[in-house]
This record gives sequence, structure tokens and C-alpha cells, in this order.
Amino acid sequence: MTVITDELALNRDGWRRRANELRSLAQTCRQVEGWDSPAGRMLSDRLLTCSDSINTLAERADKLAEAYELHLQVVSVGGRIQI
Repeated sequence: MTVITDELALNRDGWRRRANELRSLAQTCRQVEGWDSPAGRMLSDRLLTCSDSINTLAERADKLAEAYELHLQVVSVGGRIQI
């Protein structure tokens, strides 16, 4: 069972790391400064849209990490999850 719990913990940690990387990327997108022209404004708008989408992906990665955490807790006490 140690191998299973180790793998679950590794996956949980990986999804947490991905979520944090995605949040950082979204923040970077928001910090890019456009310029005062139609193209610059369009770039700023697109970056904000990308930032929102990336934040959504980060939230989903957090949910996956939470699911792995819950699965890990169940397995750690000898239980099983049936889908």
C-alpha cells in the first residue's frame, strides 16, 4: 500500500505545483503592459482573457489535487473508492 500512497501523494503534489505555476502565469499575463494603439489595446484585452482562462485551469488543477488528497486519505485508512 505504500507504493499506492506514495503515488497518490506525488500526483497530489504535482497538481498543486501545476496550479501554482498556472496562477503565476496568469499573473504575468495581467502584468504585461500594452501600448496606446488599437493593436496594444487588443493585446491587453487578449492577455486579460488568457489570464482568466489560465485561472480557470488553475482552479481545476486545485480540484484535482484535492481529489488526490481525499483518495489518499481513504486509502491510508484502508478504504476503497468505487466509481
